[in-house]
Parts: sequence; C-alpha cells; structure tokens
Amino acid sequence: MLNGLTESQTEELKADLAQLPPCFNEIKDAILSGTGYWYPLSGKESALKPAAYSLDKIYRDGRIDLLESILEKAEITEVTAFHPFWHEHSRGSKWKTIADMKSYICERDDTGYNFPWIDETYYFDKSGSRIIYVSHEGTITFAGERLSGIPESIIPGKYKYNRG
Repeated sequence: MLNGLTESQTEELKADLAQLPPCFNEIKDAILSGTGYWYPLSGKESALKPAAYSLDKIYRDGRIDLLESILEKAEITEVTAFHPFWHEHSRGSKWKTIADMKSYICERDDTGYNFPWIDETYYFDKSGSRIIYVSHEGTITFAGERLSGIPESIIPGKYKYNRG
C-alpha cells in the first residue's frame, strides 16, 4: 500500500505515471517512493537541471509577475496538471488540463490567490519536455528542455530555494 492508498488506487497511480514521458522517470520514482516529493524536497540531485524557488516568498512579495514572465518567455500556455494523491470519493490520482497557466496562477478570490501553491502538483507543458513542480513546502521548481536558464534570468537570487 502506497501513502495510504488501497491496492487498486496504487495500481491506478502506476497507470497514471506510465503516461509520463520517459525523461520524467525520476519523478515517477519519487512519487512511487510514497511521498510525492521531487527535487528540491527529495534532497537528491536531478538530471533534469531544475531551478527551485520559494513560491511562498514570491507570493508574499506580490511578485507573481516573475512567474508570468517565465511562462511568457518559455511560451508555456496550456499545461496538464498531475497530482499523485488527489482523492475524490476514494479515487486515486488525477489529471487536469489548464488552458492558460498564466491566468491560472493569478486567479484570485476575496481571500487571496486560488492557485494551489502549497500542494504536490506537477504541471507538464504540451511538448511533454518541460515541467513546473509545486510542493506543499511552498516551493516552485522549473525543469526540462527549453526551460533551462529562463527562471535564473528572471527571478532574483533572493527567491532561490535553499534547502535547510
């Protein structure tokens, strides 16, 4: 049993993970380890050359424009969100299509931002070669082909995630 999932839910999760491109095998392994954590929370180095930042600080400082700039420069609009442990009536993992990631990260209601920025969620762009990972620890990680270097050129160093 994985992370409190039943055997059938674990099998459903494995089937969902089989849909990920092979370049994301280390993410599959992280999810199947039971925590859902990937870089930087796993503490392991990554072949995907990720760049991790404190999403909590970015939101608190009102600097969502930094994230918007990354999405614009990388030309990322539609993404597929994958949360390995979304449960709905005892169901396992879920996929969700988000037509406009830039709008999605800026949605607000009376209490603040609606973006689920403290949840283990993986956002894959349409090419299947880039990923944005948001952790429950308030971090955001960018990785993958044609995304490398873009966050570093936009986000100031004070937002860089430093483990510990």
